[in-house]
Amino acid sequence: MMTAMKWGNRKGWVALAFVGCVAVPLIMGKKQGGSGITHENADRRISIITPHNETIRREFGEAFQAWWKDQSGESVYVNWLTPGGTSEIRKIIDSQYAAAENVGDNGIGIDLMFGGGDYDFRRQADMGHLVELDVFQTHADWFQASVIPAEFTGETYYDQDRRWVGVCLSRFGICYNVDVLKRLGLDPPTKWADLGDPRYFGTIALADPSKSGSVARAFEMLIQQQMHESIASIRRRPGETHEQLDMRGRSAGWDNGINLIQRIAANARYFTDSATKIPHDVAQGNAAAGMCVDFYGRAYEEKLKKKDGSTRLRWISPQGGTSMSVDPVAVMRGAPNPEIAQRFVEFLLTEDGQRLWNAKPGTPGGTKFRALRRMPVRRDVYTEENMQNFSDPINPYEETGGFVYRRELTGEGFKSIQCIIRVMCLDLHDEMKVAWEKLFDAGMPERATKVFSDTTLVSYQNAMGDIRRKLRDGSKLEAAHMEVFLERYFRKNYKLAGKLAKEGK
Repeated sequence: MMTAMKWGNRKGWVALAFVGCVAVPLIMGKKQGGSGITHENADRRISIITPHNETIRREFGEAFQAWWKDQSGESVYVNWLTPGGTSEIRKIIDSQYAAAENVGDNGIGIDLMFGGGDYDFRRQADMGHLVELDVFQTHADWFQASVIPAEFTGETYYDQDRRWVGVCLSRFGICYNVDVLKRLGLDPPTKWADLGDPRYFGTIALADPSKSGSVARAFEMLIQQQMHESIASIRRRPGETHEQLDMRGRSAGWDNGINLIQRIAANARYFTDSATKIPHDVAQGNAAAGMCVDFYGRAYEEKLKKKDGSTRLRWISPQGGTSMSVDPVAVMRGAPNPEIAQRFVEFLLTEDGQRLWNAKPGTPGGTKFRALRRMPVRRDVYTEENMQNFSDPINPYEETGGFVYRRELTGEGFKSIQCIIRVMCLDLHDEMKVAWEKLFDAGMPERATKVFSDTTLVSYQNAMGDIRRKLRDGSKLEAAHMEVFLERYFRKNYKLAGKLAKEGK
């Protein structure tokens, strides 16, 4: 018994040491922006883990400080924890809660999680890491269709158990360099399929979907658009049931989407781990275009805008190719300062907090330093008076492009999509590009192109069935064997396609 107790204590100290090693580099901080409020002189403090950039952190940090001072008469220090993107944040939160539970702690020293896709927030809620938000009771009138709808374009805008809520809107799209496209003789892209044009060879910037849930969602949207179009256009065969027709439409659309991802990936210069690198490289002319979320693209548009309003970088939402999702906020279980954490959520959803996302610097309710170019989640904020001061004077609820995300089509295969793209495109990117260049030079001969585009082993049925099962329920060894098998399959296809293209077949 004594041995077991000692070992249990030892595990507890190991867990504490691990939490400390991860947390200390994050939590150390001295001054909050230009407000003059420090960790030492503040009356209150909160710690927020976030993937948001420095501009958003500074604007919302100082705005909340001013709001809280007006509300309570107290000063507050906002300690921003910025370990990286959502994948890094997820790993840190999961590991810290696991370590804390080993020693009987309820929290991990973090008050709020702010920003990132709803996928990560749903996952954290399911793991019991988030608590119910007070704002649903204190401001119940905000949660009606005319203010914050429960769903829109197929996306969920707040958790049905009230553990997270969206505070601004996000759309995936395409950023492009006006000057580079002119040099290449290409028209500006308007839809996802444009990026599969082989004339873009070597000029597309992409991010690794296995490292970012939001990037993977962009590829999922691309696939779903192809599925929607296929389901809408397919015709019933004699004796075919509605279920069989629907499955045939799904399968054909899935294949079209996977093939389009192949073509876009074959045009890519690289796959980066950092989604913020894409608009930067496009802006610098190191890439012609790239896939990125709206606020990354619009932030660079704003940064590069000249006095006449022109800019060398543009961001567009692909026609009918993306839904409108949300960036949420949530209070962490065991938050050290739960009262003020709940009030931070309230502030984000006030009209003052909402206007901050898009109002121009220096305008009523606007930012101090630079426009954030994000779209508020509250529908009632899009008034004529407010939009006169907006950087993007449009109502996104009226410009959806007709796309509606259908979770039942691909939601269960989200991990399969990430795995397939990694094996098919990232791990074999050099082989893929060599084959694609040979195909283009040979005029895209039919047989060679068919071999390059053979995705039989990652069909819709396999992705939703065997691949999904092995990733979810199988051992790591079983999943690894599957990935090696798929990698060999695609490597053989790319090599053969290149050989056939060289022979003109």
